[in-house]
Amino acid sequence: MTADPVDVLWELEEPEDEELVEAVKRVSEQLRRSVGAEGRDLCVAIMDDHAIQLLNEQWRQEPKPTDVLSFPADADGPEGAPIPLGDIAISLETCARQATAHGWSLVEEVTFLVVHSVCHLMGHDHGAPEEAAAMRAEEDRLLAIIAPGQRRPPTPY
Repeated sequence: MTADPVDVLWELEEPEDEELVEAVKRVSEQLRRSVGAEGRDLCVAIMDDHAIQLLNEQWRQEPKPTDVLSFPADADGPEGAPIPLGDIAISLETCARQATAHGWSLVEEVTFLVVHSVCHLMGHDHGAPEEAAAMRAEEDRLLAIIAPGQRRPPTPY
């Protein structure tokens, strides 16, 4: 584990939004505790639509921007070493559009996207109806812990 178990990388041209970065870090740390992953490192990269589109095309063969991508850590590491939780990529541009559509602040939207991604990193999915129901329930549980009163946005799953 690194000295700082949650890294937030600002990969945008504009100056870093320190308040947003601190919110992402705080939410990520709370989520690590809430899912029993205190000893596992997490990295959240905040980027633009172009950068996330390149990742989306490379890893999902979807040549379009998306709001968030989750990359679980590879379990093959040195014996006895803690396995990182994984990496999250968030497009701030898409996130801002969605926040406006949901009537939320940018921090509320990012909070939900980090919750959603951590669920994926912990093995949840939303492909089949039963999986989607379980993932929605876990998202609701985690939101109640880290952002009491924040509702879920409408999702396609």
